[in-house]
Amino acid sequence: MTKNTATKLTPLPADLGNRWFKKYPELGTGPISADPVISRKWFEWERDYIFKKCWLNIGTADEIPNVGDYIVREIQAAKASVLVVRGKDGAIRAFHNVCRHRGNKLVWDYKGNKKGANWACKFHGFVYGDDGKLKFVPEEKNFSEPLCGKLSLVPVECGVRFGFIFINLDSSPDEDLDEFLGPISTHLSDYPFESLPHRFHYQSYQRSNWKLGLDAQSEVYHVPYLHGQTWPKLFDRVDRPHVESFDMNLYDRHRYGNWPGNPEYSPQDVEVFALGKYSSITRIGGNFKPTGPGINSSNAPDWGFDIVFIFPNTNLLVLPGVWHSHQFWPISENHMLWEVKGHMPEPQTAGERFSEEYGRILLRDALREDGTTHERTQEALESGASNDIYLQDEEVFLRHNYWAVEQQIRYLREGVRDHIGG
Repeated sequence: MTKNTATKLTPLPADLGNRWFKKYPELGTGPISADPVISRKWFEWERDYIFKKCWLNIGTADEIPNVGDYIVREIQAAKASVLVVRGKDGAIRAFHNVCRHRGNKLVWDYKGNKKGANWACKFHGFVYGDDGKLKFVPEEKNFSEPLCGKLSLVPVECGVRFGFIFINLDSSPDEDLDEFLGPISTHLSDYPFESLPHRFHYQSYQRSNWKLGLDAQSEVYHVPYLHGQTWPKLFDRVDRPHVESFDMNLYDRHRYGNWPGNPEYSPQDVEVFALGKYSSITRIGGNFKPTGPGINSSNAPDWGFDIVFIFPNTNLLVLPGVWHSHQFWPISENHMLWEVKGHMPEPQTAGERFSEEYGRILLRDALREDGTTHERTQEALESGASNDIYLQDEEVFLRHNYWAVEQQIRYLREGVRDHIGG
């Protein structure tokens, strides 16, 4: 991120201020209701018609690279615990994390490796293999019938695309994974997601509706104000008083956006070292300027970052040599778990390791600023002082967020779904 005054600046669009209203008139222009972020009924609809029915991204394949590696995901909105394992054949499978004997939770930790790929229930010692089959029952002769080969772990629909692991808690999904992803796959296939390993993980339980967290990570309007001290001048440019997007595409449920950076940004003090030649953006992405329909769809030379959103709750922030995932998991109408995972190259030198840690802490500080607004917005909306949320043109992702949630609920309740984008 060293100073580069030779980079051509992409000019502002002529219709700045109403281009997304015009492109997506289906979303309207008026205020939207705050009910979806404070209503218990809305949370129950989201639980029953989204988190129990849709494909959910629950991690990346590089989190379980070896035979016997496993992760456990608690999907609290669906009251489900899911065990995801890499089997001896290399395949990734998912199961409900429930022993078939007395219903005890089979695996109690978050992740690990089971040599031999066998899991024993801590309650009575029932042993399951990586294929979910029951392999051993203590004192099996005392049961009225043999259980091995009969009582397997209950499978969960599972698929891997572009290095991302997806599950569906519906035993008979109404669409397969490829149908679900649809056109957002274009934006997942044009970036080396799988080549940048998982390097760190933040999480925070917050008193906030999950959609408020998603909203904050779906627009750049707030950056100069909320992050003015944390990320000074990263996006400031003389030709752009505000950070307007290059491109936005809405695909019924998913969405994609493309934003500029500041090629003239010059790091100061410690940033010269941390964000200079040792940064992952410089090492991997300095010459990585993807073009085409996927990442950096505008083909802008001053490209800064993209947002790729996978319905219902996964935001991918994509930069030249780094990408982060933000996931917002509902617990109730006003509580959520916010998870952030950073992916970047493995450091090869002490300088690169320092750069990684500096970037991680810089991100942490900005996330803490975001998290404060989540909870304060929730509290303010619950006061009932105002039930209207007003959105400007560059906040179209937020408007689409509420529209897509409503459409998914409407489709599964009534069999009707509107479409967007002509």
